[in-house]
Amino acid sequence: MPSPEFDQLAQRLSPTAEIITDLPIDSDYLTDATPNRGSSPALIMAATESDVIEVVSFCHAANRPLVPRGAGTGLSGGCIPLNNALVLSTEKIDHCEINREERMAACGPGLITKQLIDAALAQGLTYLPDPASYEESTLGGNVAENAGGLRCKRFGVTRDYVQGLKAVLPDGKLITTGCYNASHGRTSDSFNLTDLLIGSEGTLAVITEITVELSPIPTPGDTLLVAFDDPADAGQTVTDIVAAGIMTTVLEFLDGDAAACSNEYEKNEGLDRVGAILLIETDNRAKIEQICNNNRASYLRIESDPKKADQLWKIRRNLSLAAKAAAELRLSEDVAVPISRFAELVGWVSQLNRTSKLRINSFGHAGDGNLHVNFMAESDTTINRELITRHVGLLMEKTIALGGTLTGEHGVGLEKKQFLHLEFNPPTLGLMREIKTLFDPACILNPGKLFD
Repeated sequence: MPSPEFDQLAQRLSPTAEIITDLPIDSDYLTDATPNRGSSPALIMAATESDVIEVVSFCHAANRPLVPRGAGTGLSGGCIPLNNALVLSTEKIDHCEINREERMAACGPGLITKQLIDAALAQGLTYLPDPASYEESTLGGNVAENAGGLRCKRFGVTRDYVQGLKAVLPDGKLITTGCYNASHGRTSDSFNLTDLLIGSEGTLAVITEITVELSPIPTPGDTLLVAFDDPADAGQTVTDIVAAGIMTTVLEFLDGDAAACSNEYEKNEGLDRVGAILLIETDNRAKIEQICNNNRASYLRIESDPKKADQLWKIRRNLSLAAKAAAELRLSEDVAVPISRFAELVGWVSQLNRTSKLRINSFGHAGDGNLHVNFMAESDTTINRELITRHVGLLMEKTIALGGTLTGEHGVGLEKKQFLHLEFNPPTLGLMREIKTLFDPACILNPGKLFD
């Protein structure tokens, strides 16, 4: 893009906004948590909602593609710039206005999820969604992907707490959906545009403010660390807990290799020698202990001290960083299956790990059938990338065969768009494309994601 055009755009932005035109090829702003990497003529760091409006309007007038992004922690390639797209970062828009009486917060998309949780706790409240990346992911990214979290089985996912949005359409117009300001209280959203934008992966609009519901702080239950020699037994335990109607606050699964991977990163009581583990938070521990023992649990530790329990939860929260440190090439995919088929999927992944040249492990929010699968290689070679691609295809086919869905919370992005036809029939996919065209007829916003 000629520099005079950049100069004109810079004059329309706020003093604290930035336009960076000399992005190095290894810039973090050209990638996310996948091995994918794009290229871009410029990174624009918006500091205000007006900046976002100006940038989107500029791209609309110039017919230039634009990719919005938050912290870049996504695992689907959703914020990778394609087609020479400009990159629009909203990380500087990180305000947080809490209305304690209404139990709501109006937040900028760049607010780190943990910052919102900490601000709410200071007011005697909390924000219940807690993605494993909550210390680094932004609220805008959580909304774009409809992120889940460790407590999603009991408390729900991001969508369940968003009361309203402000967003900029691809032509630069600002829209508001639902309740968009904490001081206004709750309002009606008859045509539910809020839910349409949540999980749309930055393809329909650029979010500039998010109003979320806050909650009273729940009383923590006991934390159980349960180990099994056979991952299928851990999977069956998950199925049995859910079938018994026991509502756990958290029910997390790690297969033996995932536990070992976490243990390599930060030592935890011999977890490199198990078939699988479950991490459970519950106030109904007696029944869960019985189910675990019925399924041949080899080890069970109960922790009631919140500080000591938090150390156990590091086993799960460290896993993404642990996998990243353990392999030069890593791709993490997420799928979800009915609880009744969870043990079968877990066993299938374990068998794939035994027969593959790759290191493959699985973990996830087992309470709602969500399983994340890491495909890891010691070296980033063409052969290993092709092998990962083939294995991912097998995972998607197996998931659909089990009556599951292609993505639990990571989104479609670049990684899964070629598999959408496995889950959705042509009329359904056609309607999705029509919605994209209605919002963005020129396909300016985040092109190449979800659809070609």
